[in-house]
Amino acid sequence: MAAPDTLLIHADGWRSVADKPTPEALKAFYAAEYFQGSHGTYAKGYSETERAHRTLVADTLLHALRKVRGATDGQLLEVGCGEGWLLAAAEQAGYAVRGLDFSQDGLQRFHPALAARVTFGDAFENLERLIEAGDRFEVVAMEHVLEHVLDPEGLVARLPRLLAAGGVAAITVPNDFSPLQRLARERGLIDRDFWVAPPQHLNYFEAASLMRFLERLGFEVRLAYASFPIDWFLLHPGSNYVADPAAGKDAHRARMAIDLLLARQGMDAYLALGQALFGCGAGRSLTVIAAPR
Repeated sequence: MAAPDTLLIHADGWRSVADKPTPEALKAFYAAEYFQGSHGTYAKGYSETERAHRTLVADTLLHALRKVRGATDGQLLEVGCGEGWLLAAAEQAGYAVRGLDFSQDGLQRFHPALAARVTFGDAFENLERLIEAGDRFEVVAMEHVLEHVLDPEGLVARLPRLLAAGGVAAITVPNDFSPLQRLARERGLIDRDFWVAPPQHLNYFEAASLMRFLERLGFEVRLAYASFPIDWFLLHPGSNYVADPAAGKDAHRARMAIDLLLARQGMDAYLALGQALFGCGAGRSLTVIAAPR
């Protein structure tokens, strides 16, 4: 059996954990632990600033979708809808929304009114049911999903069968093994690949490998942008939140304050900055809007 942190490097350049958990073990983790234990970026409660920032993340994606589609209506399916921030913002913008997720704990905590529009359970099984039923969507969104699943290729390969004519997929993943992270390792500023964190994260993409991955699976990327590059803080000893975990909360607060300030200049300018960051391979998260060729 491979060591827990052994990674496979695929032809497109993305990486995956060699020794993955069983489907049963992974399902149990998300059903019983993920939201309930405040894993990843999820928590039991958020400050007013954190709520505003999560809404900004959703509004940025909706603005990008408007740029690509020229519209904010139609059917939107979010796979892995989590706490419901995107579903809530999309419904307010004019979409008819539906969601899928393993667990209902996060949604019930922050957007319980959306529960009737969400199907809970195994995402692959529920996607197959939607496909068999002939349901089609103008937008299928997957925000921080590909890094969690056992078969990211199989998941993306299903998307064309869910998309209506002219529909698009919106996919967000962490920017892992990025040039900046590698620089921090080379300079000894961090002592480990801290972003490698199974069973939460099983797959790892950076900008170039994500583009190659999607193009190989038959998608054309229409727009791509990145989030604030919080990893920049690793290059300064006073804000290196990996070397000094106590600096993490201050780094998070600074990131939110900068994002919210920049967004005041207008969503066009804010999105253009995100597009430039993606082009430079920077940013903590990567978002692409792509359509089947």
